[in-house]
Amino acid sequence: MPIEGPYGCKLAAELGLEGIQLELGSYEKNFPLSKKSVQEAYLEAAEKYNISYPSIAVRITDDYSITDSKESKSRKIIMEAVEKGIDTAKAMNIPVVMIPTFEKSEIKTDSDFQKVVEVFKTICDYGLAKGITIAAENALSVAETQQLFERVGRPNLQLYFDTQNYYLNKGYETPKMIKDLIPLFCNQLHVKDGKDKDLSGALLGEGDTDFYASIKELKKHHYAGWYMIENYYNQKPLSTLHDDPVEILKKDVGILKEAIKNH
Repeated sequence: MPIEGPYGCKLAAELGLEGIQLELGSYEKNFPLSKKSVQEAYLEAAEKYNISYPSIAVRITDDYSITDSKESKSRKIIMEAVEKGIDTAKAMNIPVVMIPTFEKSEIKTDSDFQKVVEVFKTICDYGLAKGITIAAENALSVAETQQLFERVGRPNLQLYFDTQNYYLNKGYETPKMIKDLIPLFCNQLHVKDGKDKDLSGALLGEGDTDFYASIKELKKHHYAGWYMIENYYNQKPLSTLHDDPVEILKKDVGILKEAIKNH
């Protein structure tokens, strides 16, 4: 969002959006969303502007490795963050906590994979006790994703799909993955686009991820959940399209709504 914080609800409502994915915040700032006063501010804004919060993202895994040893500082920080994220979701009546495994937490080896399985078992058990779904976001292949779910073996583990990550990170054809993975989807996914390996760097449908084919495939399989836009309107190259990032976001909202309606 071009405007951070609870006021973002006003902007979202004015743009015809219905929800916002929240973020727990960083370890260095002591996980702002976990604080009661911050939660109350967001809940007040949501009620005022009729905005939903479908999920909370715990993105600390970008900066600390989930694949470090159990005794490491990194793993302890991640587990603290995830527990606070789940507690926050419970307190705010938000059904899903998303855990990505990119950057510092990218799964590169069999050992990494096994550690991620172990961590997600613990995370899912903690979430299950509080009625929270844990949504894994990654760039694994179809077979690897299915193996992850089989080995974790928890009923509250679901997949947070993304229309660019698979192509961006591995060169996979995103539309072809939807048929096999859609049974694992949580009731929401990310839509974004980019050219030449730019993360979230192009208007929807103007990148090289075959965005419209993904929308067509989603509709073919009767997907009716949340489409959460995740383009970076305040960063280059997208920010060069207009001096005001709100105008760029407004254009993408129109593109998404038209795509869902007509493809």
